Amino acid sequence: MGGLAFGKTSMRNSALLGKWLWRFPRERSGLWHKMSLEDYCSSFQEFSPFVRLVVGNGERIRFWEDLWWGNQTLCSQFADLYRVISVKNLTVSNVLGNSLPLSWNFYFRRNLTDSEIDLLQRLMSSLNSVLLSPFSSDSRAWSLSSSGSFSVKSFFYALSKVSNPLMFLPAKFLWSSKVPSKVKALAWLVAHEKVIWVPPRSLEDMLVISFKGLGNSLRGKTLWQIACLTLIWMVWQERNNRIFEDKGRTEEMVWDLIQFYSSLWASCTEAFRGVPLSILQLNWIGVCVSRV
Repeated sequence: MGGLAFGKTSMRNSALLGKWLWRFPRERSGLWHKMSLEDYCSSFQEFSPFVRLVVGNGERIRFWEDLWWGNQTLCSQFADLYRVISVKNLTVSNVLGNSLPLSWNFYFRRNLTDSEIDLLQRLMSSLNSVLLSPFSSDSRAWSLSSSGSFSVKSFFYALSKVSNPLMFLPAKFLWSSKVPSKVKALAWLVAHEKVIWVPPRSLEDMLVISFKGLGNSLRGKTLWQIACLTLIWMVWQERNNRIFEDKGRTEEMVWDLIQFYSSLWASCTEAFRGVPLSILQLNWIGVCVSRV
C-alpha cells in the first residue's frame, strides 16, 4: 500500500471510541458517560452494524425498532404492519410475553387487510423459534469476534476494510503472477476503479473467492486467481475489438481462449511444475484436486 505504515489516525480514533460505546449502556452513572455523549453519537453509525442483540427475558430490547431478529429490524422487514401499530417502542417481552406459548400483543389500531394478515402470519411463523429466558437479561454480542466481546483491533480492521478494500487485494500474488505485465496492469487499474467492472462486487472479492470446484489446494487457488486475471484481460480485449474494430468472437471462442491462456500461464508457476499443458487444459478440476 506504500506510506510509512502509521495508519489513518481518524479511523484509529473511531475504533478506540468503539470501546466506550461498548461500555456505554453498562456504565450510565459514570461522569464520562454524561460528558461525552456527542462524541460517541458521532461514531455510533459506524459501530452499530456490528452489534448483535441477544434476547434473554426481552425486557430491554425493542421488538420492532431494534436489530435482534434477522439482518434487518422488524419495522423494516414488515413495514406495512409497523405502520398500523398503535404503540411504538414496545419491548420483546411486551409483545411476546416471557414464556411459552407466546402472547402476540401487537396492538394494531385497526383491522388488518388480507395482505397484512398474510404478512402477520409470516412474522408469527418466523418467530415461533424464539426462546425467551425469564431469568436472563438481554445482552449484546460483538459480531466480529467468536467470543462476542468487543475488541478495538476487530473494529479497526472492519473500518479499514470498508474505507479501503484495496488493503485486502492479494497484491503480492498479482505482481508475482506469471501472467503478462499488461494483464497485471489492467487488473490493478480495475482494482483501483479506473476501469469499469461489474462481477462480482469488486476485483478483490473475485480474487479471494475460493471456487469450490477447484478446491482449496495450492493448485486450485493459483489457477482460480490466474483465471480471474485472464477473464479480465480477455473481456477487455473483446470489448475493445467490438467497439473499435467492429469485430467480435462468439462466447464459445472467448471461453476457449480464457481456458487456454489460463492454462498456459498457470503451467509456468511452481504449483503446476511437471504438469503437461495439454493435460491441464483438458482437466482443470482433476489436476487441481490431485495434489493438496
